[in-house]
Amino acid sequence: MRRTTLTTALATALTTVALTLLAALPTGASTAAPAPGAASVRTVTYPGLGATVTLDHLDRIARTPRPFQDFVERRLTRLWKQNDPRPRCRPAATMIVKTWRSDGYALISDMGNFAPCPAGGWVQIAVRTADGWRTPVRLGAQEPFRCRVLASYDVPVAVVPDGKCYAGGQVVSYEAWLAER
Repeated sequence: MRRTTLTTALATALTTVALTLLAALPTGASTAAPAPGAASVRTVTYPGLGATVTLDHLDRIARTPRPFQDFVERRLTRLWKQNDPRPRCRPAATMIVKTWRSDGYALISDMGNFAPCPAGGWVQIAVRTADGWRTPVRLGAQEPFRCRVLASYDVPVAVVPDGKCYAGGQVVSYEAWLAER
């Protein structure tokens, strides 16, 4: 009986403390950490078609962080070596960086090999993962991306070329498509 009285007294005291603490919280307060807002995303957008970057002109994306610049240099080196590793073809490897975002996305409005050793190009969205920046094959195209593919990588609307994507065989607004999901 003594144990029951002590247990009841403790339970009552704990309930009172918990209710007092809850009442002190402002309405709508959350115990979870707030999600980073759009205002906290640093964005670098280059004017016109974007910053044309080659192995000889990596300084054109100096406003982006070093890990992204290193990624661009590695990717350009790979493009050059895969296309034609002769020294005269080194300037052919090109990336035109349109937008870089601190939340881990970059729009590359053109990537490929051009003059003097052309091999074609494509639009690419680069994403940052735990292992660093990468260019997923599914986020490279010569036409609008599939809406489902963009959504599977959580690509923000601001990085999608013209804000458009394919859904059901037609080009639609990516933002509207996301809202309807």
